[in-house]
Amino acid sequence: MATRYDNIVREFYEEQAGFTVLLSDEPSFYKLLRGTLHKILAIRRDCLAYFQDQAPCLSEIKDKVGANEPVLVFVERLIKGRPSADFILNIRRVFPEVKVVVLTDETSQEELIFLHELGANNIITKPVSVDSLVQKLAFTIKPQGKLAQLVEAGKKLLRNGELDKVLLVSSKILDMKPDSPAALMLQGDALSGMGQREEALKSYIQAHEQSKVFMEPIKKLADFYKDNDDDQYLHYLKKLDSISPLNTERKCEIGKVHLSREEIEDAERYFDQAVRCAVKEAHEYLSQVMSGIAESLFDVAPDKAEKYYAKLLKVKSSSLSSDDLETYNRLGIALRKQGKWQQAVENYQAALKVAPNEPGLFYNIGLAYSDGKEYAKCAKYFKKAVRSDGMIHKSAVSVARNMAGIFLKVGMTAEARVVLEDALADFPDDAKLKALLQKSASEQR
Repeated sequence: MATRYDNIVREFYEEQAGFTVLLSDEPSFYKLLRGTLHKILAIRRDCLAYFQDQAPCLSEIKDKVGANEPVLVFVERLIKGRPSADFILNIRRVFPEVKVVVLTDETSQEELIFLHELGANNIITKPVSVDSLVQKLAFTIKPQGKLAQLVEAGKKLLRNGELDKVLLVSSKILDMKPDSPAALMLQGDALSGMGQREEALKSYIQAHEQSKVFMEPIKKLADFYKDNDDDQYLHYLKKLDSISPLNTERKCEIGKVHLSREEIEDAERYFDQAVRCAVKEAHEYLSQVMSGIAESLFDVAPDKAEKYYAKLLKVKSSSLSSDDLETYNRLGIALRKQGKWQQAVENYQAALKVAPNEPGLFYNIGLAYSDGKEYAKCAKYFKKAVRSDGMIHKSAVSVARNMAGIFLKVGMTAEARVVLEDALADFPDDAKLKALLQKSASEQR
């Protein structure tokens, strides 16, 4: 049975002749989107174009907008490791009527705020189910509720320069919801367009007072005071920075204003923050590039993969965190493949500095010691892994086998039995676990 969300999406593509453009380097999302539109929603029109590069994608958007087709754009936060911020800003500037949905992995609240500030109408955190995708599409295509629809209509009138009508719409919204920040913003923009700057300023201030974290009125207030009141300009820039602290350009601007006032230390502080933001962005790009190179070399040339994993960790040395455990793990495996078990141990020990209680690291250190036939040390770290996470031996049958085998080898029969009995509850048909349990029973006798 079709939901109202299904119907909203179908109406967009079939009755409004809507079109979707996807900019992504992940074919899996393209398959999901295509399957949702054509198989799940049974839309028969050719309504989806898929690109992996920005230039042809922008050209397609231009053609569709030029043909007066409503366009919905999906874009990855990172394309081939590079942030897509410039692409999103480009669309916002050149094609303000186009709806933009940003695709991202799990991310921080600060990053989500920054994406909305860039101009995202909606954000999808991957992986996403078909039902959630349809719902996100519907919310992006048609804002829910009478107020939201009026705001959307007001924005369209504003883009078309119909300022008198914008004032009528904003007035209608304010009748329904007095002091609506969105309505006050529309009112301020219309008044500003009519040259009534002081009246526009009152609307922006009122909008800001009604919602302290709504960024648009703060941006308007900052623009209003730029070049004529440094104190107020800085005040609103810093308010924006406190809400969305990942905007590198704004931090630079704050630094420049302080510099023009000969406030060198304040300027330096914001310039340093801007550099940290830029370095973080660069690290994301480098991480994608180097880990991609290392992965392509991993099976055929582990010595070369080792080089790129090590470089990546070196580049990120000042900002390493538990998020980098996968790189440590892959480097450790690459080292073990080459018989460099001592270096693998050192690598995992270094990883423990950023994730001191990670059971997987204890387990991997044990495996590396096992490669070097240091079975007592191996058992010591396997035991640490079990203590750190009582479930690690139930994560995979191979883990349970490895742990139990080493415990039995060094005479830790009781530890072996605990691992085997727990693991057999999850893997009851595994012959090797059963054989090890029999062996532990005979050794205990």
